Amino acid sequence: MVDEQFYNIFLTIVISFFCGFLLGIERTRVSAQYGARDHIFFSMISTSLIILYEDFISDIGIVLLIVIYSGMVIFLLIGSIYRLFHEENPGYTTTLSMMLAMVLGIIVYYDFFIPISIATLFLIILSTKKQFYKIQELRKIEWTGTVQFIAIVVLLYILIPEGITILNIDLKAIIIIFITILAVKYFSYFLLKYSAENNLYYISILGGFAHSEATTVQLAKIGASPSAIWLVIQTMLGRMILILVLGAPNLLYYALLPILSTIAVGLFGSFIILKGKATLLETEKIRNPLSLKSAIIFALTYALALLISFILDFLLFENYLAYCLISFLIGLFSGGASSLFVTTSYLSGLVNIGQALLMLTIGLTAAILNKIFYSIRFLSEGKNKKKYAFNLITYQIITILILVSLTLFTINIFTLPFFSNS
Repeated sequence: MVDEQFYNIFLTIVISFFCGFLLGIERTRVSAQYGARDHIFFSMISTSLIILYEDFISDIGIVLLIVIYSGMVIFLLIGSIYRLFHEENPGYTTTLSMMLAMVLGIIVYYDFFIPISIATLFLIILSTKKQFYKIQELRKIEWTGTVQFIAIVVLLYILIPEGITILNIDLKAIIIIFITILAVKYFSYFLLKYSAENNLYYISILGGFAHSEATTVQLAKIGASPSAIWLVIQTMLGRMILILVLGAPNLLYYALLPILSTIAVGLFGSFIILKGKATLLETEKIRNPLSLKSAIIFALTYALALLISFILDFLLFENYLAYCLISFLIGLFSGGASSLFVTTSYLSGLVNIGQALLMLTIGLTAAILNKIFYSIRFLSEGKNKKKYAFNLITYQIITILILVSLTLFTINIFTLPFFSNS
């Protein structure tokens, strides 16, 4: 019971960090007076205080809460008033986002989904408010790819009737997940492609959502810091959470701590290293993730894994190591397809929840490792390959160690079934 309480508290703190980061990253991009670090600090302080009040000092904690929260608000208001008289831009948006970080830090104790949704929406609004006028610059080929994909999606959704199951999985539900993933990828691509911002933070984060491999290639070609690739990996991991939200929410509960903790460490580390680095990147060659070719590759990778699983199940060859190997091999091509395969395997009863959690980690590990191949292969000629590879591998080892260790920790702390499908 104590272990589970510790897990929930730790997970709450991690999600609070994530919400603060989402609120602050756009403010960092525009060099506002309060950046990601300040938003994270305010969010986590608010969360820590509400945890203390609700779980440990509820009898006397209300006075402490009022005093500290009031002090935080007064601090922000004093800063805004000072800037009103001494600076051209008083920064009301940033003050508002800091207060929102406080509020979300409180809400996250009671509900995870609401604060993450609000923080994401806030980030989208601020990031896109000056960019949509560029829609007319979409090239004809991009419009064509988008229209092709939408047409196929509509046809699939209409033509595939309800109730068709493969390995006990509703095929239409899988299609909805598939559509949602690619829609998120394309929206990120759209923001990236038609934004005036070409700094490493913005490109690495949106590029990780849109097309992590293509973004990795472009970053390597201009000789960007390996920590920029590290940042791409974190946003790629964040995209995997969406698959679990849509496909296996109960598996997501156990996967949140390993994934979000890994993301938190990666974001913090990459931001510290990238601080002060000014590298511009032309995003012309980052591919449209909603093109017909990309959609087909993703679908075929997943379908092939599903077919192999069906054959193994038909032959009564229920070897867990085989499923782990499949997850790893798919992950080398597509982390999203690997995560979707794990979700399908779990829902179909081929593996239990403990096995699914480890398979998910194995697939994500492969998706992380493939960034080494893309980076080294396309690295700018002016860069020292040995030094670059050493730094990149170091960052990836840190990422994988956190992901794997917290996965095993979660399996152990909840005594999740592992050696049998019970």
